[in-house]
Amino acid sequence: MKSYFMVQERIEPKWIHEMVRKANEYENCEFFLECHSLKVNAKSQLSMSLLNGMHGLCCVYASGENCRDAVDQLRSIGTRLLP
Repeated sequence: MKSYFMVQERIEPKWIHEMVRKANEYENCEFFLECHSLKVNAKSQLSMSLLNGMHGLCCVYASGENCRDAVDQLRSIGTRLLP
């Protein structure tokens, strides 16, 4: 399953940390996040850190149990600004 979302502001470390934390809550799912043709493992802090400073259209891919709910959760975090 995949879903697209728009990141309005530049991606910051806090946003990355929140996305990785949420992705790791779904143990039986695999996640990838793609932004500007860069596809990274959404469960890896190191991989996700490559997105720091980017913004624009992103896509989250998931496979496994409860992947629909997982994609919705990540898309929700992806589209909101963290304080």
